[in-house]
This record gives sequence, C-alpha cells and structure tokens, in this order.
Amino acid sequence: MTAGSSNRPRRLVSLAPNVSMILFALGADHVVVGRTQYCVASIRDYLDTWGVSGEETIARLAHWEALPDMGAWPRADHERAASLRPDMVLASGSGPFDTHEASMFGLRPEALINFDTRTLADLDRQILTIGEIVCRPEAARELVSQLAARRDGVLAQRRMPAGSPAILFEYCICIKYHPDPARRRANPGRFIMVGGYLAAELIRLCGGKPLLAQRGDAVAWVDFNSVRDARPDMILAFDCQDCPNAMSHPVARRPGWPELKAVSGHAVYRPRRNIANPNLCYPSALAELMELVTIWDDAQPKNLINPINGSI
Repeated sequence: MTAGSSNRPRRLVSLAPNVSMILFALGADHVVVGRTQYCVASIRDYLDTWGVSGEETIARLAHWEALPDMGAWPRADHERAASLRPDMVLASGSGPFDTHEASMFGLRPEALINFDTRTLADLDRQILTIGEIVCRPEAARELVSQLAARRDGVLAQRRMPAGSPAILFEYCICIKYHPDPARRRANPGRFIMVGGYLAAELIRLCGGKPLLAQRGDAVAWVDFNSVRDARPDMILAFDCQDCPNAMSHPVARRPGWPELKAVSGHAVYRPRRNIANPNLCYPSALAELMELVTIWDDAQPKNLINPINGSI
C-alpha cells in the first residue's frame, strides 16, 4: 500500500494494542483519535522493554491516555468510534472483515484495515504497511531493522537443548468468555486453547517442537485426548490477561493431566510473557522462553559418558 499526502488518514482509530505500539514507535500519534482499553498498557510495555524515555515521550504518552476508549476488538463500541468521524480504522485479528463491519464505523470497506499477523514475516509486513499508511516508510524500515537486531541479540545468547522438547503452549482455558472475569467458564479437563501466531516460530527458534499448532496457525481449541496423545515434554501455561480461571484450574489438579510426563516431571511453567503475541516486544518473550527451555534441559538426566573411550 502506498499512501500519499492526499489519502493519508487524518483521523485514525486503532483497535489493536499491537497496532498502537507500532503507531507510537513510528511517531504517528497526531493522527490517532481513538484506541482500545489495552493500548496504553501495551505502549508502556514497549517503552519499558525498548528503554524509551524522555520528556517528549511522556507528553506523547499523555496524548494516548487522553484518547477515547473504544473497548476491545471485536467488542469495540462501534457507535462511539463512528462518532469520532475516523477516516480509517486499523484492527488486528484472525480472518477478514467485510463491508458490513466497515459500515458500522461509517467507513468504506477499504478504510477498515485488519492485520491478520501470525508470523514474524507478517509482523514485518504489518510495520511496513502502517509506515506507508502514515507516510513514514523510512521510519518503518528502520523499526523493522531494530526489531530484527533485538531478536538476533537474544538468539546470540541461545543455548540449544540436548534434545528437542515437545512444547505445549496453553494460551487460554476459558470456553465461555465474558468481560467480567468472574463470569467466565472453563473446563480444562476437557478443552484448552493452544497458542498459534508467533508461538510456533519462537518455540522452534529455542530448539523445541511446537505441539498442536504450527507456523501460521491462529489459536485453536483442542481436547485433552489430543494433548495426551501429543505427549508434551514441557507445558507453558500462560495466564491470559491475569484470568482468574488460570489460577482456579492449576494444571496438576485437572482430571487426567497428572498422567502427562510434563506434569509428573514438574515441567509445567507459567511464562510472564505471551509468546504468541505478534508485537514489538516479542524478543523479550523469546528471551524468557529460552530461559525456560534451558531450565527444562538442565533438569533432564544426562548420560554419563567417558570422554576417553565413550563408555558409560
């Protein structure tokens, strides 16, 4: 996409935290007139992770804090967003959006742009596309280069495991979502949601084998039989947005789960960062994942081989 000054958006609504991170990193705050309830926290995470600070940054963050909150996509407040008279809305999620959804914002279909970002290459393309949209292509190319340098810096510290652990990334356990966490429902003894998006790629970069999700997949529901048949060596039980269900259904107490090798072998970990999340902070998630794989590898029994004759 190429955006000249004549069709550059002047009133843009961001309905995705990863979009807002990129807009902030590109210095395009002045065109943003609305955001989601999670955007400010995500921008703060970007600032902390990348070490960005200063008076100008504080002032720019204040602009975002003062913006109207549209809720969270896909449950955004369409009427409130439309009242802001945006000339473009940027979202991020699985699948395409159609003419009907664009009309709910009072927009032409081409003015509602969704980024179905599932791989590292997709994320680079998203950054470059947003750079074109806000007429900052050079800044976008520089941001892609900086992100790659951060990833490569993490990988330079990598220690590959002796074996390739089969890793299950549990993204969520809620089978019935509700904005009020107390009203969410879960039955992890039968079903869990496994993470796709960046998770499979990051697991492979750490020397692991992703289970029940491959590169380019979105998140997916799987039943416990599939988990048992996959025989995970490691389980990453991510606490999705501090969901209380994750705390009330610990892995070791779920029906059937204690028979899994990862559970009986105490290889269940709770990462702080979401390794599936396609945003500018994924190198930090990669670094944490590398640490967990190293912890797992160090806990595995090693063959005691005589370095002289190779005997045990």
